[in-house]
Amino acid sequence: MNLPLRLRFALLAALLVLLVASTVGLAAYLSFRSSVLNRAASTAQTEATRLVGLVEGGGRADGQLVDIADTSLTRQLSSPGQRIEVDRPNGAVVQSSSQAMGLTAAFKAQCLGTGHAQTRLSPPPLLVVCARVGPAGASVGTIAVGVPLKDSLASLSTLRMTLVLGVLGGVALAALLSLLLARRALRPLKRIAAAAETIRAGDLTRRIGYSGHDEVGQLANVLDACFTELEQSIERQRRFAADASHELKTPIAAIRANVEVLRGWASAEPAAREATLESLDQAARRASRLVADLLALERIDREPQSLHTRVRLDAVVLGAVRDASALRHGAAVRVGQLDDAILDAGDPIGLHQVVLNVIANALEVSPHGNEVVVSLVTTDAYARVTVSDAGPGIAGDDLEKIFERFYTKRVGRGSQAGAGLGLAIARAIAEEHGGDLTARNNPGRGASFVLRLPLRVTRPGSESSGARSAQEGAVA
Repeated sequence: MNLPLRLRFALLAALLVLLVASTVGLAAYLSFRSSVLNRAASTAQTEATRLVGLVEGGGRADGQLVDIADTSLTRQLSSPGQRIEVDRPNGAVVQSSSQAMGLTAAFKAQCLGTGHAQTRLSPPPLLVVCARVGPAGASVGTIAVGVPLKDSLASLSTLRMTLVLGVLGGVALAALLSLLLARRALRPLKRIAAAAETIRAGDLTRRIGYSGHDEVGQLANVLDACFTELEQSIERQRRFAADASHELKTPIAAIRANVEVLRGWASAEPAAREATLESLDQAARRASRLVADLLALERIDREPQSLHTRVRLDAVVLGAVRDASALRHGAAVRVGQLDDAILDAGDPIGLHQVVLNVIANALEVSPHGNEVVVSLVTTDAYARVTVSDAGPGIAGDDLEKIFERFYTKRVGRGSQAGAGLGLAIARAIAEEHGGDLTARNNPGRGASFVLRLPLRVTRPGSESSGARSAQEGAVA
């Protein structure tokens, strides 16, 4: 049976209360019942022992000698409601109260044989205790005293009814309170379900927003974090699709146009065919580079790189400088101060791409015959790679915008050949390493890009210790 959770909780609580209350109530009832019956038995035993003592001791009652045949015994009872029956050893009734108790022969024989016997009779409800008169084998009879149980049984019946009603009332109250408590406790789950349904319907900005510090609050916080990651993931997918479709339109259109030209008049002219093939190759390379950049950004957004490799940062800088030397003829790359340093954990390929992208960006804006200066300076806590160019500088509003994806405008440099992804990728990789990449204008002319990485610097031995300052001379 598929019951709602709050109803199952209420039924379970009611069942537990029923079990506990029934156990306690039954124990209390049996304890009270035993006490009542023991008290009645004690009263009957005391009376029977006293009467036997009167006969065996030769006592006097109302000035007359008492024996088992003396009817004055029936007037010796402490309470008028009690009953008495005196029997001979053969079971014959010598005398009794106004109403005979109707004792069985077996009960009388047990009393005569053991000297004591006890039983309950009904109706009327009596607790009977029998005592033998005289020693065993020479007994003159038995005396049985009955104590009425009507009032005691009425009290037990009242107690029993009270306990039953109390248990049932407690179970009903527990079920009601449990239902209310469960409804209140499960209210945040309804909020969670409503938020999840809204998100499933397409509103990815919806959050649960439950601020409780209980287990449900922990669940809500985890789900809110999951919803946020889901929104970011879907937003990345949407942005990737939009960026790819937008940026690939131009090279794809160029490829199609060049293919049409090759199919037409250019196929008959070798010079036109070569120029068209060159244009086609450039468009294909641009599309390939754009797809690679987009995939790199998507990978960084989706899952940061696990950094566990020791990296010689100075070697990374020198490698990037060598690779950048062939990017543009007429502009040189010079290495300035280059400190020796080892990063305890990093991605050498990613850091190489950062430095190379920044140098390539600087080469694009540097006038013919000028230098791009690259330096690496380390302290006990940080390493700073600085790339300075002699270009026109960066407008103040563009100092942050140039790191945005597909942002290609830079005052004084003309149009950019790339798609505006190089600096965005560089900053993303720097942030993966816990660092940052910033830009600033130089006091005189040009701009500088600063890659700052937090690290525990391990300086190599004497073979390369100290700063390799001013490695002058153009590398390109």
